[in-house]
Amino acid sequence: MPIDRPIPAFYCCYLLRSTVRRSSVYVGSTPNPVRRLRQHNGIAKGGAAKTNRPSMRPWEMTCIVTGFPSHIAALQFEWAWQNPHITTHIPSDSRIQFSAGKKNSGQPKRPRHSVPSLLSNLHLLLRVPSFSRWPLSLHFFSPDVHKAWLKWCKTASEPIQKTITIIQDFPPSTSKQVSPTSSDSEGSPRTKRQKISHGIEALEVGYENTKSHIEKAKNVFDFEQEGSCSICHNPLEHDAGIYTICPSPGCEAVTHITCLSKHFLKDAEDDILLPIEGTCPSCNQELRWVDVVKELSLRMRGQKEVEKLLKVKRVRKGKGKGKVTASQAVAEDSDQDSDDLDNDEEEDELEKEVDMREINVGKGKGRADTDMGDKWDVLSDSSDSDNESIASNISHTKPSYQATSKSGKLKTVIEDSDWDDADIID
Repeated sequence: MPIDRPIPAFYCCYLLRSTVRRSSVYVGSTPNPVRRLRQHNGIAKGGAAKTNRPSMRPWEMTCIVTGFPSHIAALQFEWAWQNPHITTHIPSDSRIQFSAGKKNSGQPKRPRHSVPSLLSNLHLLLRVPSFSRWPLSLHFFSPDVHKAWLKWCKTASEPIQKTITIIQDFPPSTSKQVSPTSSDSEGSPRTKRQKISHGIEALEVGYENTKSHIEKAKNVFDFEQEGSCSICHNPLEHDAGIYTICPSPGCEAVTHITCLSKHFLKDAEDDILLPIEGTCPSCNQELRWVDVVKELSLRMRGQKEVEKLLKVKRVRKGKGKGKVTASQAVAEDSDQDSDDLDNDEEEDELEKEVDMREINVGKGKGRADTDMGDKWDVLSDSSDSDNESIASNISHTKPSYQATSKSGKLKTVIEDSDWDDADIID
């Protein structure tokens, strides 16, 4: 995980399917599903070369996997999902798909994918040690894809972890939809709320869910009110360690990160290092480990994100405050399509580097790919330079003081000399 970046607010891997030819599928990753889908469908700049054929458009996102602890983690999962025949995350004796020959370059040829094959490999990846303890969630937007998932779950040899959340987010049925009246125009607030009530448009892609947690931690640590650890009861010196704070409203329990980790893992096996969930030692509320450390990562490495989140914004009349959804993020980022295109190209270059590194490691050994390199810092953050005002270079000319005669000819003007006011020295 990059040491100079916080845990991302949102990042997902997605399964794309053509609505024209439903056997055509594509796997990708993105921090903004709405924007990425617009790129795949040719509405916005960017998108993958494999989805730019007009005969295959429009595409739909049938399901996504979210909850990755870093951008590189999402790229690792995406590559393993795209290449289940050679990824070392899957043991050789557990593979479902195998190489379909060799390319001209000598590399193993990727087998042809379909929705059932990708779902079966997704189920397998969620069970392997590399990803099984990650705080992942699986969102389904297509009922038939979810049905295919349930069918495979019944035939799979092992179930996935209970901590992996399965979310069904289907569009409402036609009978349940409220027909718009004459007063509900296309751009009315009611119609807009109905449009983002489900699907990828309603996904929360910002840090709004952690705002109250960040504000509470900021008040505690800025005013040096850490107190003592709620587990070991030793005093917590200001800026002398890594401390966590409970995200539950009304609870201000502060602990050492090592104490909280051991508290969460007290009933786990000895070889487990990464907690998934546990209870707060003070309020006894069920907590997810990722929610606790996300605030910690923002406090230590996300000053820009925290300032942007806590900045007081002017609210226009008729627009209320709410969480940042994917559709709102697309509207706000519409001026940065060119920057996003550059980032997508850099992501493609990084994915190629990940491809080559994993192939060179070897296949069939069943271990996690740890030597991935830390190249995400090449992605440049979007700046606000476009919003800065440009100073005007227009110079203001002074009026001329030349006197003219009635005939239009210039008269000679003799100005008073400064010597007229000089003192006479005897």
